[in-house]
Amino acid sequence: MPWQDLFISFRPKQWIKNLFLFAALIFAQKFLDNQAVVLSCLAFLAFCFVSSSVYLINDVVDAEKDKMHPFKKDRPIARGTLSKTVAIWVAVILLIISILVSFNLGVWFLIILLFYWLLNLFYSFYLKNLVILDVIAVALGFVLRVIAGAVAIQVVFSSWLLLCTFFLTLFLALGKRKNELLNISGNATRGVLADCCCCSFRTFSLCFVHF
Repeated sequence: MPWQDLFISFRPKQWIKNLFLFAALIFAQKFLDNQAVVLSCLAFLAFCFVSSSVYLINDVVDAEKDKMHPFKKDRPIARGTLSKTVAIWVAVILLIISILVSFNLGVWFLIILLFYWLLNLFYSFYLKNLVILDVIAVALGFVLRVIAGAVAIQVVFSSWLLLCTFFLTLFLALGKRKNELLNISGNATRGVLADCCCCSFRTFSLCFVHF
């Protein structure tokens, strides 16, 4: 098993999204508190493991569609250099590791982490095929990151922070969909785009992005 292919499937570049976990640390002005910094780093680590678990499962589910995508066809599982069986087992191991790390951050953090994993699992199998709900699910994932970061250091999170996070990430998700609509023939590679031509999503996304 090429370890390089496995690491690529972890999508380490996507771990940058987990920096949202540090929002509470910054806005609560706890960045000089060593204990809070350590807890935030542990929370970041836990979400890196659990998000990579989700990415592996998603790549297994989308393997056939990814083969027809101009960029995703080079992913290890899509091109067949990484076994689907291995990917699933590693995904389970990563989930277990993230749970073990979460034990140091409290039961509520663990609940949020598991809810994040289930949301993304549901997204991989179902929500990503539903217009509008797919981008809302993506935005909610970022909101859960912010909440988890606050829970990890035991500070109260602001409703304004959650709203700003939700609408900012919703905007970015719609922008990504707009780019796919304009530049990629996505009917086969992302099923939800096939519905965009015959529903209000296209109009909604274009208007939202230009707002």
